Amino acid sequence: MSEGSVNHRTGKRALGSGYAPATINHTLSVLSSFYIFHAQFGRGPVANPVPASSTRRARMAHRSPLEPRPQHRRAPLRQKSAELVPRSIPDDLAAELLAAMRSTRDRALLALFLSTGARASELLGVTGDRVDWTRQQLWVISKGTRALQPVPTSPEALRLLAAYFDERGTPAAEEVIWRTLRGQPRPLSYFAARRVLQRANDLLGTDWTLHDLRHTTIERMTAESHAGAG
Repeated sequence: MSEGSVNHRTGKRALGSGYAPATINHTLSVLSSFYIFHAQFGRGPVANPVPASSTRRARMAHRSPLEPRPQHRRAPLRQKSAELVPRSIPDDLAAELLAAMRSTRDRALLALFLSTGARASELLGVTGDRVDWTRQQLWVISKGTRALQPVPTSPEALRLLAAYFDERGTPAAEEVIWRTLRGQPRPLSYFAARRVLQRANDLLGTDWTLHDLRHTTIERMTAESHAGAG
C-alpha cells in the first residue's frame, strides 16, 4: 500500500513515512520526565531540553478525568495528533482471519486474543499452571499493575488450546504455553506472534494488528453489556 492510501478490506489508512505524531509526543514526554525526575534530586543538567507549555500545565493541574478536556496551545516541538477511532474486526473478517492461520497453535493463539482481550505481553506470558479449564479463564500478569489476574475466555478458544496441547504436548506448570514450532521449542516472542498475523494479512490483503484484536474484544464486550442492559 502506498503512503496515505486506505486498505479496501479493513478501512485502515496506511502508515506514513517517519514517526507518527503520537510517537514523537510520547518520546518528548519520556525525555522531559527523565530530566524532571533527576532535577528533583539535584542531579544532571538543570535545564530541561523539552519546552513545556505553562498554560497547559495550569489547566491540567488537579483536573478530574470526568471533566471535558480543556483547550490549550501546544508546547514547542509537540505534534498535533489526530483523534483516531479504535478499529475492530467485523465478525465475518475475524472468522476469515482465523481460517487463514497455518497451524493449530496459531488458531488457538488468535482465538484467545479475540476472546480474552489480553495484551500481547500478557497472553504470551501465560504458563501451564495458569490455564483454568474449569472456570474457562486464564491468569495473566497485568501489564499495568503487574498483578496476577484472571481473564475469561471462550469454550471454542479453550478447545483449540487443548488441540494445540495434544499436538505439541502439555506444558509443565512453570512453562510458557506458547512455543516455537521449528527446531528446539522455545517461548514465542512478541515479534514472532506479530509475524503470524502478518502472514495472514499477506494472504488476505488485510492489515490487522495485534492491537486491533484487543479493540475487537473490548467492542464485543461493550456491545454485549449494552444488549444485556436493554
